Amino acid sequence: MCLFKKEEFKQAGKLNVLFGGGVFTLLLAIFLPLLTKPSEELLPYFALSQLAVSSVGFIIILVALCFTIVQLRKSMAKPLIKVAFNEKGEQQATLIYKDGKLEAGLPHPWLINKGNAVARYFQIDFIIPENIGKPSAYVPLSKANGNYILSYTNNGIYTLFVNRPYSDPNMLFSSAIDTKKCVAVYKDSFEIKYRIYGDWAETQEGKLKVNIKKQQEVS
Repeated sequence: MCLFKKEEFKQAGKLNVLFGGGVFTLLLAIFLPLLTKPSEELLPYFALSQLAVSSVGFIIILVALCFTIVQLRKSMAKPLIKVAFNEKGEQQATLIYKDGKLEAGLPHPWLINKGNAVARYFQIDFIIPENIGKPSAYVPLSKANGNYILSYTNNGIYTLFVNRPYSDPNMLFSSAIDTKKCVAVYKDSFEIKYRIYGDWAETQEGKLKVNIKKQQEVS
């Protein structure tokens, strides 16, 4: 027996195990007297079974209440930040090369809050493949697992309101990517993943896709 749908079972695995154990204990408490001492006076044993049933029921109710409170806190108002390449929320852009020269570079990212609460304190880590990263004195990058990490932090400088896209000019995203290396390393496209940390306790993740378009001048 499962309290949750199949896709939710992974998140509620411990609660399902506890619930199954409670049901098993409940059935055992009811039928054990009949199986062990069928010929004796069963009233004391049924009283003991009733006590066991009450105890198990109390534990199940307590655990279910705690789980409900946790789920309620998770569903409370919180931001849901999305990084995009324009105000419409599109997460794809195109690098256009014409005769080996870059004609159109990466647009400046926008932040869109799709949640139900404003965001003021958060950090975005852009995960940039090492072979296209461009560290410099002006763009400090850290390294982890073969990637460069570009960290962008908003320490309450501005408020990201719900459904009010914002593009911070101080975000150095485009400056951290070497567009010349992109065309040499990748044929058609590549992805930049990001992770967002905030005071809402849950990490939010996403990715930006960059297409590569090569053009030749017709002579």
